[in-house]
Amino acid sequence: MTNYMKDIINDSLPIWEECINSKFVQGLVNGTLTEDQIVKYIVEDTRYLLNYAKCYAYLITKCNTLEEIRMFYDILAFVNEGETSVRREFILERGLKEDVVETTIPDMESQIYIDSMMNWCSCGTLVEGTMSILPCMLSYGYIFNECYKRYPNMLKNNPFKHILEGYIGNEMVEGCKVWEEFGNKLMNKYPNSFEKCKEIFRFSSLREKAFWEMSFNNKLDFRK
Repeated sequence: MTNYMKDIINDSLPIWEECINSKFVQGLVNGTLTEDQIVKYIVEDTRYLLNYAKCYAYLITKCNTLEEIRMFYDILAFVNEGETSVRREFILERGLKEDVVETTIPDMESQIYIDSMMNWCSCGTLVEGTMSILPCMLSYGYIFNECYKRYPNMLKNNPFKHILEGYIGNEMVEGCKVWEEFGNKLMNKYPNSFEKCKEIFRFSSLREKAFWEMSFNNKLDFRK
């Protein structure tokens, strides 16, 4: 079986490295983000994850095997049980209303990312849609485990420890390996889509970078 995902990921690795060096990620790992910056990120990410979950509904309708369906359920379960629950706890701790956060109009950068994924998952093929959503999980796994290697004390006295620790460790690393393998199986079914899928994966990686930059630079803005 050809390892298409190795080439696809390697193409986006420089972007993920830029994410590590972004002001937001550096502020997250050293605990120096302002309250507005971290709340901005959580609000935008909560809205993003709501739409991210909808993408899975489109992809499941395109699946041809139970194995494929189970994989999407497994990834979505990680999002719901891990990321979504942490963000809900954060929102409630700040006295924010969950329904207000969920109906907040996304920032332009976030909306571009959401619209792109929705388009590929609803109108594209199964493998194209999958390549649009995988960078979210795989880049987080790479970014934060790399940060932990470079800054082994980053969780110590870090006010954002509860956000970071869900992305660090064997469970995340092994999960990323499983998801990468799944992407590779799909690519081997549709090898003629390789170049297009690499472009889609890269675009989503660039949107991840833009998301970090947006969270650091933009002011918190609840718009209805």
